[in-house]
Amino acid sequence: MENKRKKLLFFGSDYRVGLTTALTEQILVLNKQPEIELFVVSSEQEMEPGLHERLQAAGVERCIVPGLDQHSDFRHKARQIADEIDRRGITHVNVHNNWQLALLAWIRTARLTHSRFRLIYTIHGFRHNHPVKAFFAVAIIGGALLLFADRVISMSGYVSRKFRFLRYKTSVVYYMMTDPEFARKENPIDTSRLSMLFPAQFRHGKNQKMLVRALARYVEQTGDRTCRLILPGSGPLWEDVRAEAERLGVSSQVDMPGQLPHKQIIALYEANNIALVASNSETYGRCIAEPFALGRCLISRKVGIAPDIIRNGKNGFLYDSEQQLAELLVQLGSDRQRIREVADAAFRDRTIFSPEKVMESYLKAID
Repeated sequence: MENKRKKLLFFGSDYRVGLTTALTEQILVLNKQPEIELFVVSSEQEMEPGLHERLQAAGVERCIVPGLDQHSDFRHKARQIADEIDRRGITHVNVHNNWQLALLAWIRTARLTHSRFRLIYTIHGFRHNHPVKAFFAVAIIGGALLLFADRVISMSGYVSRKFRFLRYKTSVVYYMMTDPEFARKENPIDTSRLSMLFPAQFRHGKNQKMLVRALARYVEQTGDRTCRLILPGSGPLWEDVRAEAERLGVSSQVDMPGQLPHKQIIALYEANNIALVASNSETYGRCIAEPFALGRCLISRKVGIAPDIIRNGKNGFLYDSEQQLAELLVQLGSDRQRIREVADAAFRDRTIFSPEKVMESYLKAID
């Protein structure tokens, strides 16, 4: 099977979301691979307007299963998918959540198809922000993958370590970066002041308050009021973070513009010089990968892919505590050239997220 062109059924949508932006980008690159004959299944929904049109314009063969991402009509949806597998002679199926895994496991168990296909599961999350829930999620998801998955794709070394009992069938494959901004040849960066960015939902585990406190320590120690911290996003803790900035006297240095489209986030990364990550936990972390690939000075806790890609002090920084972060900001504030050097090193290393590298990893993983 490995020497023939793979007929891949790829699930492009997620629970309650529909066709996702990240999977659409992967689909468009997969569709150009000579080793792959691609067929996409998704619901009629889409994460943002125009995703279905992009696939249609690129000539991607697809099947829309109405309500695919809703937990209902299980057997009917399984039958629809099984018919497509048989009709197209599918050899590989890549699913992205537990509902999709259950559908394909049932198709196999109930012998709804005559086709023999490899089942690949990509782990995107497992309640990682809640230790107790995460324990049970890893046990349940891991047990299902032991039984039903032929191959497992994890998004980072962190995820692989959580599911270490699946290591013999697991490969790490990163998200690819396809926006034009990631392909530029130069890395212009303004280091005239510290300008920092952390886009995230304002909820438990994201720790925007810690960033505000570290900023306040920096201002107190240096007297530098030209610095800026931008915190895009929305959520239940937005007002609490705003109040913390006012209490510490740095509200004029903290900008909280609310929820922004992805394109605006990319533009903000390019307009600033430091990307901060304060999360307790990340399974992958686009807030880590994107600024790294854009050639920004990345300062992250040891979460998601950060330990995989950061050479501490060379192409980024890793920290553990609020005090360490504040001390690091003081150092960078007095040595702005260091910001540029670290950012340029990340820019040189960004090829690990190129479509060519990611596709190479993906094709190896599914075999």
